[in-house]
Amino acid sequence: MIDDRTLGKLEKVISKSYIKDLEDIIVYQNEDGSYELFNKYRIVKTKDEYSVYISANNPLTFYSLKNAVAWCTYDRRNRVLDSDRIHYLDTGLVRVDAMIEQHQKLAKKAKTSDTKLIYLAKLTEEKLQRKQMLSEINSYVYLSKLWQTQRFNRKP
Repeated sequence: MIDDRTLGKLEKVISKSYIKDLEDIIVYQNEDGSYELFNKYRIVKTKDEYSVYISANNPLTFYSLKNAVAWCTYDRRNRVLDSDRIHYLDTGLVRVDAMIEQHQKLAKKAKTSDTKLIYLAKLTEEKLQRKQMLSEINSYVYLSKLWQTQRFNRKP
């Protein structure tokens, strides 16, 4: 978030109302690699995941940066059901990817053709599920980008 010293310098050059408008739409990357969004959310990369912090609350974990940003955008707009769905889909994709990997290994190691067919059927079902989940989450991401672009293009 913007510290008092920086805010004081900005107020000398830019009006307070304009700064307030900027805080409401700004998205930037800090020197430590974390991201600040809307002067409310902070996204920090930890190992293979991204943690979204709102103030000092417990973080939400995402496995994709674009999904974390989309979640922040929907949460900012108070679209609670949509933001919950984005989080569900993000974690669901990781779960389905793990199941696909596991069933691929099991299908390769199967000793009988019946067992192999069962694993391949499960694999096909999981790939279809993954495709549907990706399609849905990509639509949320697209609408998030569209909303944010409209806000950037809006004249203060």
